[in-house]
Amino acid sequence: MNPLPQDPTNAEAPDGASVLYRAEIAARLEEVSRVCTEVAALAAQRGNEAVAAQIDLGLAEALSNIARHGYEPDAPDASVQLVWTEQPGCWCLRLFDHGHPIPDAALQPGADDPFDFDPLALDTLPEGGMGLALLRASFDRVDYRAGPRGNLLVLTKFIPPHDDEARP
Repeated sequence: MNPLPQDPTNAEAPDGASVLYRAEIAARLEEVSRVCTEVAALAAQRGNEAVAAQIDLGLAEALSNIARHGYEPDAPDASVQLVWTEQPGCWCLRLFDHGHPIPDAALQPGADDPFDFDPLALDTLPEGGMGLALLRASFDRVDYRAGPRGNLLVLTKFIPPHDDEARP
């Protein structure tokens, strides 16, 4: 696993990784669904439906958070680079943006489990604060680095080897 650069400048693939998908999108909520649908479909073709669903959920959360919290509303230069790579035994989704960094306090795991709530008590349902917990539940590794030139979020999913001859 390659370490994250101290000052990330883009989402480019590390040496030796195969690029499966690349996009630069506007950091807008209307773009999230389209990109997640494309990535989930490719993940389902290359793996299994459960892994594709986890990637879809986690990627949607990450892109939504960048769109909602990373940039000022209607910022004309709001964009996200997405590069999905494959290395032996894992897929990495690398997201790079020039928006606001994630606050340090938000990066620290809380003592409380954000999924510990009564779904029948509608007035106590959480309205936020579950983003990083969803990422950690969807991916095996979540790495983040903010620098003067931008933010890099790397979401890693370990994948079991597949037998190409057994696939349809």
